[in-house]
Amino acid sequence: MKRWIFGLVLALSLALAGSLPDDPRFDQPVTVKTSVEGDPLDVVLSALARAVDLTPVVKLPDELQKIRVRLAVDGKPFRELWDVLIQAYGEGKLDYALIDDGILLVAPPEVVARAAGKAAAPEEEAKPAIVREFLPVNYLDPNEAAKLLKQEIPELSVVRVPNQRLLIVRGTPELIAEAKQLLARIDVAPQQQEEEKPAEAPILRRFYAVRYLDPAKVTDFLMREVPGIKVSQVPGQKVLVVRGTEEQQKEVQTILAKIDVAPEAGPPIYQRTFKLSNAKAKELAKVLSEALKAKGVAAAAGEGGENAAPAGPGEVSVVADERTNTLIVTGTAEQLALVEELIPELDKPVEQVNVQVRIQEVTRSTLNSLGLNWEAAGGNLVAAIADAGLQLIFDATRSLAALNIGATLNALEKQGLSRRVNDSNITVLNNQTGKIQSGFTFFIRRVVNNQVEKVPYDAGVIVEVTPQVTNSGEIVLKVHTEVSDILERNPVDGDVDKLSKQVSETILRVKDGQTVVIGGLIKNSTKYSKQGVPLLSDIPLIGALFSQTSDEREDNELIIVLKARRVTPTQCPPSLETPCP
Repeated sequence: MKRWIFGLVLALSLALAGSLPDDPRFDQPVTVKTSVEGDPLDVVLSALARAVDLTPVVKLPDELQKIRVRLAVDGKPFRELWDVLIQAYGEGKLDYALIDDGILLVAPPEVVARAAGKAAAPEEEAKPAIVREFLPVNYLDPNEAAKLLKQEIPELSVVRVPNQRLLIVRGTPELIAEAKQLLARIDVAPQQQEEEKPAEAPILRRFYAVRYLDPAKVTDFLMREVPGIKVSQVPGQKVLVVRGTEEQQKEVQTILAKIDVAPEAGPPIYQRTFKLSNAKAKELAKVLSEALKAKGVAAAAGEGGENAAPAGPGEVSVVADERTNTLIVTGTAEQLALVEELIPELDKPVEQVNVQVRIQEVTRSTLNSLGLNWEAAGGNLVAAIADAGLQLIFDATRSLAALNIGATLNALEKQGLSRRVNDSNITVLNNQTGKIQSGFTFFIRRVVNNQVEKVPYDAGVIVEVTPQVTNSGEIVLKVHTEVSDILERNPVDGDVDKLSKQVSETILRVKDGQTVVIGGLIKNSTKYSKQGVPLLSDIPLIGALFSQTSDEREDNELIIVLKARRVTPTQCPPSLETPCP
């Protein structure tokens, strides 16, 4: 295949032959053989030229210097082989010429053309065009301006128009542009000579006493207002050391005389105490401070005793004495009047909500056997599906004679079909949280810094209720229920290995006196029992043959009944069964 390609290239080179003169030595056969890896192109061309007694001068471009030639030719004419190499590896970037009948130059075409005298003579550059323009002279003497332009730009022709402040300039566009730029710089309105700069004034050091202001703050202020001066404070004294010129010292003295003055006597300050009946003094002190700031009155809140912060000028101070639940307010008459107006609005009794909680435990089998269906209870029982199960809202004011939640649960309890886990009655402040827990507390071991700690954990049934009385008289109940129990214990150290836990969060809007029923909370319990032959069942290894262990798993459903009612001072705590008279 390679021989066929070489023969084709050799045939094409015959058409390109003739560049060398008709000399018998260029037709004599030559033999060329390169290494297996190939030799550089310039080396192969030089060796081939020396084979016919020529002196080679080879200058390859950078992109051809890395080309390597692999060739094995025996008895081929020099002329044919030479043209093949130039055409095949030169890539159109090589040419050659015979100089002085003995030197063979191989180089790029432009180099060969210059060496052979074939380079084209450079064309005569076109002479730039000469243009003429009129330049006005506004402030300088036109003759002096023309003289200066000729001196700075000798190639430019400059002539003054008689009796006019005009100059006629002739030259290339570049020269005229340079003349315009120069004339714009020198033909300007006369300016007054700059006064000679006076000698630098000496730096003086003076001491200034500060009577009323903070020296540290005055130091920064003076250095900002009088640039260039240096101000420092004498340690332990209200004295400033100022370094600057005489003018700067006078400016510092003027500034200090205006700012370091005695504070103006403001309106008289009064102090008054306000005893609170409902609100907490510490919390109300913060609220009053924020309210006064909102009205543009600077206020400082603090606790009684050593932590009380002194009020600054024009600032009202509100101090809370938690022992007597009293506010001590210090300020002007207007500030005290504003506080006196706010306190009655904030020190109002917080409404209370009585929440009755009854937790009833019923086995799932009992519910299934009784076929209890809360959704079909009646028109006055509103049902809703929550995250933890079924919820019911029972309106006692519209109750039917055939339906009573408390009576129904009591009947189940008397028949032994249910168990009352908890029956509590709590009264909670509006927007506060009441908690009822029925269960037990166990301890979990925790290792901290190689020390064993026992952390208490509450289990059982936990109900947290947060009531909120709306403006319309309804009650928004936020109910958090949690049911947990121990499933497995480690028999070695007694730690809890598995704990069951169910949590639900519910927010309801009920009317005053309505009852809420929450169901669907499952409580799982497992009872273990062991029976065996006395003494024999306690023998290791074989004791299991004389004993029997059984466990019984029981699933119970917890029904939580909540009844919320607003409480006034004249009301008595109601119950689920008997309304308050």
